[in-house]
Amino acid sequence: MLIITFNEVVASKKNKYLTTRYNEVNVRNGPGLNNLILFKILKKGYPLLIIEKFENWYRVIDFDDNKGWVSKTQLSSDSYVIVIKDSEKILKFPNYNSKVLAFVKNNFILKLDKCRKKWCMVTSEKIKGWVPKKSLWGIN
Repeated sequence: MLIITFNEVVASKKNKYLTTRYNEVNVRNGPGLNNLILFKILKKGYPLLIIEKFENWYRVIDFDDNKGWVSKTQLSSDSYVIVIKDSEKILKFPNYNSKVLAFVKNNFILKLDKCRKKWCMVTSEKIKGWVPKKSLWGIN
């Protein structure tokens, strides 16, 4: 006999992240165009965690704990992450002793290429390198 607790079910569910498709996306207080706009996200690729779905609308939360509803048409499955440390290095290899290619600040958005156990390969314009996973938000 197998008994699964509620916590085990929640823990087994992977977080689903989507990103903004455009440079201006409205976040509303409910699903539907008649609901008030709480705030706007003014950056394409901004990662959002999906916490609920209703018809063609997603209730989302960002890394700063801001919540609201976004239309499915405004979101993309492209993989982006956001830097959550004050400052972080993009390194040539997944190793702290590796050559520093660039520095990125808090709230900086990077294209996510792939992740290993503790490192993620990211791209920003002409720079491609590795960042510690713990410094990023928006990873499945």
